[in-house]
Amino acid sequence: MAAEHDLLAAILQTEPAYPWQPLAPEAEDYLASLETEFDALADDDLSTAIAAGWQTLANQITAQMNAAQTTPQPSVGLNQKAAASVLDQLRQFQGRLPGELLQSLASSATTLARSGQPLIDQLVQCAGDILPGWNLDDLAVLARPLAYSLRDGRGEIVELNLRAIPANAWDSLSDLEQARLTLTVASVALKAAKPEASPGASTAG
Repeated sequence: MAAEHDLLAAILQTEPAYPWQPLAPEAEDYLASLETEFDALADDDLSTAIAAGWQTLANQITAQMNAAQTTPQPSVGLNQKAAASVLDQLRQFQGRLPGELLQSLASSATTLARSGQPLIDQLVQCAGDILPGWNLDDLAVLARPLAYSLRDGRGEIVELNLRAIPANAWDSLSDLEQARLTLTVASVALKAAKPEASPGASTAG
């Protein structure tokens, strides 16, 4: 608003605040008066004026930076809320995966579901975050049926996978069983995190 007021005042006042064309003859008197004022300043006064100007500018910059840091970011709050909603959908797997892994899947799925990446890449990355020992190409082989299931909106593959994996404690499962279970739960998380208005992504990748 202050900038708008300044602009309006500059337009409406009869004499310009400063010449728009400094080389024009009519600007000579204005520039001469500025030089006179400048020359009239003692060295101490000039140094004080410059220091005061810099201090004012520094205070304004600091205030703006503090305001930016303390202002909550809407996207962060929305992502946290969306991840919490996805985590609620994963409560059914509490007895099969550790809680921290479910939280990681919910968080990753919330971000990846809005990334626009192919579904198979979303699945692989989501599972790869908690299965660092696995080769991503190997995970992609296991993920492909689930990616097609996500694209077509059919849940048979998810149910088949869950029935085929022993309902034992996480640590007692084999590496392959852990990978299949992680990908299966990741597909559920991605489905829950998928934006309502978003068209289905391609499984190619």
